[in-house]
Amino acid sequence: MKQDFFRKNPELTADKKILLAVSTGVDSMVLLHLLQRQGLTIGVAHVDHQLRTESKVEADFLHDYCRKQDIPFYLKIWKKPAKKNVEAAARSLRYAFFKEIMEQENYDLVLTAHHGDDQLETLLMRLTRGGSFTGHSGIVRQQTFGNGILLRPLLSFSKETLYEYAEEKNLTYFEDATNISQDYFRNRIRQNIVPELKKENPQILANAQQFHQQLLWADQLITEALKENLRNIEYDGQRWFFSADTLPTDTGARYYFLSIFFQQKALQTNLVVSQRQLFLLLDQIQRPVSQWVIDLGEGWQFSRRYQHFYLEKKIIVHQKKYFLGENERFFLSDNETIALSRSDTVANKGVYQVPLPLTVKLPLTIRRRQDGDRIRLTETLTKRISRYFIDKKTPMDIRDQAWVVEDSAGEIVALLPFVNSYLSIATETDRIHYILDYTLQVAK
Repeated sequence: MKQDFFRKNPELTADKKILLAVSTGVDSMVLLHLLQRQGLTIGVAHVDHQLRTESKVEADFLHDYCRKQDIPFYLKIWKKPAKKNVEAAARSLRYAFFKEIMEQENYDLVLTAHHGDDQLETLLMRLTRGGSFTGHSGIVRQQTFGNGILLRPLLSFSKETLYEYAEEKNLTYFEDATNISQDYFRNRIRQNIVPELKKENPQILANAQQFHQQLLWADQLITEALKENLRNIEYDGQRWFFSADTLPTDTGARYYFLSIFFQQKALQTNLVVSQRQLFLLLDQIQRPVSQWVIDLGEGWQFSRRYQHFYLEKKIIVHQKKYFLGENERFFLSDNETIALSRSDTVANKGVYQVPLPLTVKLPLTIRRRQDGDRIRLTETLTKRISRYFIDKKTPMDIRDQAWVVEDSAGEIVALLPFVNSYLSIATETDRIHYILDYTLQVAK
């Protein structure tokens, strides 16, 4: 096995400083033994999760082993184990610890002891649970990690091979009692399904590894084919957007474009888009609707506004009403103010102004638009506000931010900051009149 192991892992050379993640199970103890016998520069990292009573005995054994073998040993004790999502929390803790030691002690490689059975189990679990194309690809052999590389050099070896090596070399290792519990999905896969598949085809582990590699290659080809489309995605500091021309025409290509797009932005958004949501988006995109919004969760939404698509934070529209009298001023939001006063001057630069006759019935109501709202634009033309926005091709998010100004008789005198009604008067007049000043400070 030793010769085959190093032939398949040419990265393991004498000039590399290697950190091994060792749990004291048979797989990691075999890995440790293999590297020791090659005379490489190694260190051992171990995490005591404190989830089992035996964990301290195992940590003490490994510490003593490394001391006798003159191997640097790094221990992390999980002092406050999680109460829920324990497996995910434990994994996050382990890899954060490995990265910390790697960077502090300048290790080039971090090695974990995942093997061929782990690969098959992972593929089956992901296939059962569903997910994306890349999500089905299994455990990656090598990837960038911290200031170096994370390597899993045992993926081409079966669990049986590791047991045989351990028996041949008379290695000491510990069996985790929780590995036989039927409470865990992976254990049920391991005990009930994998043995049957191995009976059907003894080459199932090799086939699983080949399938994993094929999925990775296919993903690389798809990403390369969509490279130009993905390059056209823009970011303005608050949201990502792209034009309809950027979206591939073929439905399958659209699926992969969106899937890769969301994966690339997951780090910034903490958003995981499900397959159900992806297919919902594909269906919505194909509909002949110029504007729509789909809530993706975690405060994010994906929308279409005419010829552009956006991934952005949901906009919270305040539904408050304000009643504005003479010489009153309100902050409608952090960047919007509105005021009413008597004046005979023209508008200030940068201020949206609505000149109103002194006969207007106060107080004015400042509110968001409602279904059925109509505004009189000329002496003979009254138009629904919704129709006005459609005619102007105003994006939905901007429509939702508009303010309706209504007098106490229920007549709409302005739609801020878009249009004044016929009831407003010309600003050229030198007569005293009301001036409604609306100021919007655009965020930079």
